[in-house]
Amino acid sequence: MRITKWTTGVMLAAGILLVSGGCADKLTRSHFEMIELNISNTDDVARTIGDPSYKLDDQWHYERVDKHLNVIINFSDQGVVARKQWIDARGDGVWEDTQQPGDTDTHESTKIRSINE
Repeated sequence: MRITKWTTGVMLAAGILLVSGGCADKLTRSHFEMIELNISNTDDVARTIGDPSYKLDDQWHYERVDKHLNVIINFSDQGVVARKQWIDARGDGVWEDTQQPGDTDTHESTKIRSINE
């Protein structure tokens, strides 16, 4: 079997598409919303929005400095999501927190005002 330049090019392009397809950033608003309080566990979160930028005890922190985006996921002692925060300082300007400190039944969103407004 003779391998032509065309065949090599097609194989190379397919390989690049395969590799680059797995590199897309999973940290999106729609993926964040798929994480369920008191149901999703650490494996679910990692599968849904990827590995965190860093971990602090029971908190996973995701940072996208270029997008001015921070996400914080808190886990309970049982390893399920107890609280999640979406902090978007540039995009839609929303800080969404499913639980305020001291409150267990609160789901709050806050609009962040731009300094330029």
